[in-house]
Amino acid sequence: NFFIFNLVLPSITSINDIYGQMLDGRFTANDFDGPTLDSVSKLTDATIQLWRVMKSKMLPTPAKFHYVFNMRDLSRVFQGILLTPKDSIITGGLRAQEGKLENFTPQNMLVGIWKHECDRVFQDKLANDADKGVYDGLISSIGGDVFGEGLYNAACSETKNMVSFLRDDVYDEEDVLVEKAPKIYEDGGSLELVRERAYHFLEKYNEEHPSRKMELVLFEDALKHLLRIIRLIETPRGSGLLVGVGGSGKQSLTRLAAYICRAKCFQITLTKQYNVNALMDDIRLLYRSAGHKREPTVFLFTESEIKDEVFLETINSILSTGEVPGLFTKDEMMAMTADLQQDFLRDRPGQEDTPDNLKQYFTDCVRDNLHIMLCMSPL
Repeated sequence: NFFIFNLVLPSITSINDIYGQMLDGRFTANDFDGPTLDSVSKLTDATIQLWRVMKSKMLPTPAKFHYVFNMRDLSRVFQGILLTPKDSIITGGLRAQEGKLENFTPQNMLVGIWKHECDRVFQDKLANDADKGVYDGLISSIGGDVFGEGLYNAACSETKNMVSFLRDDVYDEEDVLVEKAPKIYEDGGSLELVRERAYHFLEKYNEEHPSRKMELVLFEDALKHLLRIIRLIETPRGSGLLVGVGGSGKQSLTRLAAYICRAKCFQITLTKQYNVNALMDDIRLLYRSAGHKREPTVFLFTESEIKDEVFLETINSILSTGEVPGLFTKDEMMAMTADLQQDFLRDRPGQEDTPDNLKQYFTDCVRDNLHIMLCMSPL
């Protein structure tokens, strides 16, 4: 039988209520001052206005087939805002404590984070400078109308560089690791300050992996791309399509980003005999890492590694549902889900630990922890 389901988008009022209630639960009068809460109440209106105008102005074409702005994009903006720790907004994080942030107030920080998340969700999807210029005009107009020109200009005059790698690991007197650095999403300050920190991690990477040493120059565009990739890897279910000519640094930046995020970076080793079965074996390893061990895992996949169109179908299955038919036998799946039973009971109270629920939990863990970076060339 063939069915057609037409799912109508919720009304603007419903969308406003959904995200408005999430924000109200997160930003309470006990923690935030009046001006900040006043801006919180305007976030849903500003985001929905921007989303609607992007849907109507930036339409898909054969050259820009990915210009599709749906509810998922809207959710990602609020996800970024809601995942930002309260302290990063109230105190400004490490850079504010060091006195390296200008015009800092919690209200300015909140509006700046809102613009940063909109830039990452909407602007990073745009293919050329002309479209990005149109977007800049739209967000400035909407931001000025909703928040007020004065507040918007004060909050967004300097581009925010939100990062989560400013903190250091804690070592004891004998140089033994006591505690890993906490991943706190906060304003990294100017690009120069962020660049210093990125070079610090690059040096550490080269010390730990002398055979895979990377001699990178982190110029402005490379550094901005690095921050975008890091944000994707640290976002649950975050994956990316990196488009650039060969040698532009897509793979190197992905490896550095994975190292900074403490994620395992995996790339297939292509041989003449490499086929669909070999790909399935590699994907089993990735699923065990991301789902069974629940470790952040990056799958770096380039266009030169597409030996068969079935490879792309498999990648599409992983991205869309997380389920690859015939990947594990029933016994293998039961053994892995049995190890996840305690985590399942803790994370999903009220649900029975049936085989189906445990399998779904395993799949959700894979989708949260497995980040696919597709490196393609426009030529």
